[in-house]
Amino acid sequence: MKNKKIKNIIYASLGGILEFYDFILFVFFLDIFIKIFFPPQDENFLKFSSYLLFGIAYLIRPLGAIFIGHFGDKIGRKKIFYISMLLMILPNFVIAFLPSYENIGIIAPIILFSMRILQGLAVGAEVSGSWIFVSEFVKGRQIPLALGFISMTLTFGLLLGGLTVIVLKNTFNEEELELYAWRIPFVISAIFGFLALFLRKHLDETPIFEKIKKNNQILKFPLKQALKTHKTSMLICFLMSVVLTSGIATLMILPKYFYKILPLNEIEILYIQNWAIFILMIGSLVQGILAKFYGSYKICIIFSLIFMLSSLLLSLHNDYFVLFYFITCFSQGIVTFAPVFMTQIFKSELKFSGLSFAYNISYAILSFVTPFIVDLFFDTYLKFYFIFVGCSAISCVLILKYFLAKDARNIF
Repeated sequence: MKNKKIKNIIYASLGGILEFYDFILFVFFLDIFIKIFFPPQDENFLKFSSYLLFGIAYLIRPLGAIFIGHFGDKIGRKKIFYISMLLMILPNFVIAFLPSYENIGIIAPIILFSMRILQGLAVGAEVSGSWIFVSEFVKGRQIPLALGFISMTLTFGLLLGGLTVIVLKNTFNEEELELYAWRIPFVISAIFGFLALFLRKHLDETPIFEKIKKNNQILKFPLKQALKTHKTSMLICFLMSVVLTSGIATLMILPKYFYKILPLNEIEILYIQNWAIFILMIGSLVQGILAKFYGSYKICIIFSLIFMLSSLLLSLHNDYFVLFYFITCFSQGIVTFAPVFMTQIFKSELKFSGLSFAYNISYAILSFVTPFIVDLFFDTYLKFYFIFVGCSAISCVLILKYFLAKDARNIF
C-alpha cells in the first residue's frame, strides 16, 4: 500500500515538471519565436506579439480550470489528470516541428497561438490537479511532506529548463539556435511527455473520490456551489497565489537586473539563476519535512519572516547580494504551503472545481502584473513587494487558524 502511494505521488509530479520546463523554455526562446514565426513588422508590434504569445497561456488558464475542474469533480481525478497531460504534450510536439513564417506564412503564428491556448487550457487543471490528487492519498501531517515533494518537483522543471538553455548556449551559436537548435528541447519535452502519459495510465483513483462516488455525493454544478459557500477559501487561494507568483520575481525577473549590481556575463548570471532554482527546490522540501514534525502554521510563519528579512538585506545591493539572494530563495520555500492550505479548505466533492478556479484566476492576474511590479520597483521599492508576499502567507495562517480551519490541527 505504501509503495502504491509513493508511485502515485511520483507519477502525479511529472506533469508539473513538464509545465515548468516549458515555461522557462518559452521565456528564453520567445525572441526567436517572434523572429521566425511572425511577419516582419515594426518593433512595437513584435513586442506586443511577444507579450501576447507568452501571456495567452496564462490568461486562458481560468477557462481550463472551469471546464477541466468541473469534470475532475464529476468523473474523477485520474481520468482528468490523464487528459490534461495529453493536452500539454500534443502542442509541444506540434511546436517542435512547426514550419516558419517564411515557409507557411500567416498559418505559422496562428498555429503557434492555438498551441499556446491549448496548453493554457491544460495547465489550468494540471498543477492544482496534482495537488489534489496527492493530498487525497495521504493523511494528517504527511500532507505537507508529500506536497513539499510536489513543490520541489515543480521547481525541478525550471531547473531542467535552465540547464537545457545553458547547454544549448554553450553548444550552439546564435545563428544555429535560431535556425534549428531551439527545437531540440521541445522534441525532448514531447518525448518525456509521452513517457509520463504512459506512466499515468497506471495511476489509481484517489480513495476520497471513490468514497464520494460510492456515497452519491457528486454535485451537478460543483463550481457554482463553491462560489456560494467557499468565499473565504478563495481568498486564501488568492493570498497564497501571491506567494507562488513571487517565484516569477526572484527566479525569472530579478536575474535580468544582476548586470546592474554584479560584474557578470550572461552565462554566469544563468548559473546563479539555476543555483537559485535548486536552492528553492531544497527549501520547499525542507519546509515540508519540518512542517510534518512541527506543524505548517509555525514553519510557514518562521520562514515568511526570514523571507522578508532577507529581502530587506537583498535590497541593499551590497557585496553580499548573492548570499542574501540565495537565502531569500531558500526561505521562499513557503510556496510549499500554498497547496497544503488550498487542498484542505474545500469540501471534497467540489475541491477540484473550487480550488482550480480560485488558484488559476489569481495566478493569471498576478503572473501578468508581477513583471511590471518588479520592473517599476526594482531600484528602490522592491523590498515592499517582498514584505507584502511574506505578509500574505502569514495572513493565511491567521485566517486558517482562527476562522477557517480550527479543527485541522492534526494537519497544520
